[in-house]
Amino acid sequence: MKHIPFIRFIALTIASCALLPASGQQLIKQVDSKIAEVTLFQSGAQVTHQVNFNFKDGENQIKLSDLPVYLDPNSIQVEGTGALTILSVKHEINYEIDAKSNPRVKALSDSIEDVQFKLAEIQAMSEVYSEEQALLRNNSSIKGTNSNLIPEDLNEMADFYRNRMKEIRFKQLELTDNQRQAQAQLSRLQTQLNQLNARKGTNPSEIMMTILAEKAGTANLRVSYLTQSAGWYPVYDLRADDVNSPIAFSYRAKVFQSTGNDWNDVLLTISTGNPNSGSQAPNLYPWYVNLYDPRPMPQSNATYLYDKINEPAPAAKAYYKDEDAAKSELSYSNQYVRVSNNTVNMEFKISTPYDIPSDNQQYDVVMQTEMLKAIYEYVSTPKLDNDAFLRAQITDWAQYSLLPGESNVFFKGTFVGKGYIDPALANDTLSLSLGRDKGIAVKREQIKDFCKTGMFGNKQHTTKAYEISIQNNKKQAIELIIEDQVPISQNGEIEVEVEELSGGELDATTGRVKWKITLAAGASIKKQLRFNVKYPKKKYVSGL
Repeated sequence: MKHIPFIRFIALTIASCALLPASGQQLIKQVDSKIAEVTLFQSGAQVTHQVNFNFKDGENQIKLSDLPVYLDPNSIQVEGTGALTILSVKHEINYEIDAKSNPRVKALSDSIEDVQFKLAEIQAMSEVYSEEQALLRNNSSIKGTNSNLIPEDLNEMADFYRNRMKEIRFKQLELTDNQRQAQAQLSRLQTQLNQLNARKGTNPSEIMMTILAEKAGTANLRVSYLTQSAGWYPVYDLRADDVNSPIAFSYRAKVFQSTGNDWNDVLLTISTGNPNSGSQAPNLYPWYVNLYDPRPMPQSNATYLYDKINEPAPAAKAYYKDEDAAKSELSYSNQYVRVSNNTVNMEFKISTPYDIPSDNQQYDVVMQTEMLKAIYEYVSTPKLDNDAFLRAQITDWAQYSLLPGESNVFFKGTFVGKGYIDPALANDTLSLSLGRDKGIAVKREQIKDFCKTGMFGNKQHTTKAYEISIQNNKKQAIELIIEDQVPISQNGEIEVEVEELSGGELDATTGRVKWKITLAAGASIKKQLRFNVKYPKKKYVSGL
């Protein structure tokens, strides 16, 4: 058989059970491997082992043991160099191995036994001191049958009693502290053992390979597979020194894994891709349209009859009398329900090797650090919150392939709070909130002289008026955006008339009012918002 100098073998067919070797066939050779590289996905990881071994001429059977339980057999790939040919690759579950044979499990179990023995020893000594203390108390009388006690004897006995009781009490305090420390150590060891047993399971995976060689030699193989017992999620750090400086943007990955194998000194690649998304290209099917006759909706008022046993009434259905009302609710729903599909994947290759233990804990891996140009502005919505918030606008964010994630915000070296970055909600500009600024005072009050309700003709009128006061207590001028709103009618019988905006910009579709203000240091300004709502007599308006 012709040998292949460079071998790449993808296991397309993986046997589900082991085949016993024929009589006289060589024994399976177990070889050691080292985890060299790991590509982490948000759910799952591709783990690559480096295998170096000596083989003889003819057929060789080798085995990689102690692999993750949740290993995807269909993802196994083998590649390498050498004058040999890989005949087969099989995946097996070892049902004979006991979890206690794991060296880490045995080491933790031995440590737990040592601590338990120490606790028993502490308890025994504590009981001894308690008995001695009781003995001294029960025999505190030193007179006995001797009625003549000299002062020297009395002082000597008092000194002995006092000193010995003090020594016993100090020993008891020392034992209590040792017991507390031993209990904490035992709790930590037990937690580690429970996590290891839960991750590892009792039956690890194994990969069996049959290799044919024309002559003896040395082989270097790379064996990779996918496992679901690992992943990562993004966290962002945003640091700004002042409103004129760029933002120090740190893109970090919180990495975790519970494969049962520690990743020691491995090269990590953080990928935004998803290996479970499938590789099959989608197909288009015929798109059919047809006519239909809409069923008329009932116009009568719905009345529900309740049984005497208080059976709950059925849920009422909402019927729209006009198409505009239906579209309005659909538009409102679309603002909060979004479906996004990002087909762009990015990989961050980490040049520094990392150690990631198999403990399912989170470890920080810094993927990218950039200085981003930002435009700063203050924004306040006093209808909801009287504070002003500092906001940074970033325009060149798309090149970083950001994922939705939590952000830690620092301003002038101080942690100001947590935020959330969702690129799906950003267009060409990404808005980042940098926290509250108490140096700007904003207050919204109702103007009672304008707020009134009255009748005119066959219409009822309700007027609402608000005054917004802004005071800049900072030592420099600021750019501030104030946002408020006027109601939007969803019924043709309701009219909304805007009477005063004080120079604000009105978005007629959303009802949002925006003021862009430049305010000098120490200056103040006031804005008014006034509107009138007209609706038929003897009717009520909801939400007003």
